[in-house]
Amino acid sequence: MTEDTKRALEIIEPMAKAMKVQVSADKSFLYCNGQAIGIECNSTYATINEFIGYLFLKVWTKDKCFKIPPAVTERVQRYWFSPEQVELIKKMEGI
Repeated sequence: MTEDTKRALEIIEPMAKAMKVQVSADKSFLYCNGQAIGIECNSTYATINEFIGYLFLKVWTKDKCFKIPPAVTERVQRYWFSPEQVELIKKMEGI
């Protein structure tokens, strides 16, 4: 895990706890309730933004009566990976 990721987690963890989101990270991914989000080349700021995007789509707007435009959803989820994709990436990297 990079120093940027460690700093990001220090900031993210209190927010995640308050929002009842389980978070963890490794060198390649931020995991939010099991959803892998690519962060391998991210700065602290970018990792925090990925977390905020997750909160926006999966927590804040979950039970709201408004529709998120598909373009917004696609933009937020552009670095989200399925479990199968994560396994393939880890296998390719020898992890």
